[in-house]
Amino acid sequence: MEEKDAMTRHCLDGRFPTVSLFKDYQNAAMAILEKSDITMISGNPFIKKSGWRKISFYFNLSYEIKDRTIEFDDNRNVQRAEFVVRAYMQGGRFSDGWGSCDRREKRFLKPNHDIPSTAETRAKNKACQDLLGIGEYRPSANKFHQKV
Repeated sequence: MEEKDAMTRHCLDGRFPTVSLFKDYQNAAMAILEKSDITMISGNPFIKKSGWRKISFYFNLSYEIKDRTIEFDDNRNVQRAEFVVRAYMQGGRFSDGWGSCDRREKRFLKPNHDIPSTAETRAKNKACQDLLGIGEYRPSANKFHQKV
């Protein structure tokens, strides 16, 4: 099989992209991001919700909430939320992501909305990261340091 085919046979007899094609795929995901899609935490760049949504749109992913748990106090105020979200690719490949959020994490302006929303977002981001294989991938930390 030729390199220009961009696919190779794997020992499990499946067709897999070449290493260079896979890196191009990862770089394409990062290339669509803008400065506003990246935040710095402890000196390291991280992709924000807006960035993961762009990546999801670029790769035509769909999401399904598989499970959710929202805990309330006696006054019906949200205390904690957990979500399990499945991300799907067109070919049927999928990955489940889990996310949670607790009232004690930070000061929320609208906790009854913000806590479940944050948990759902975290679950979607994790499912997307795992499905695409780019969760911790950052092609060039220096590139993001310069942009941010």
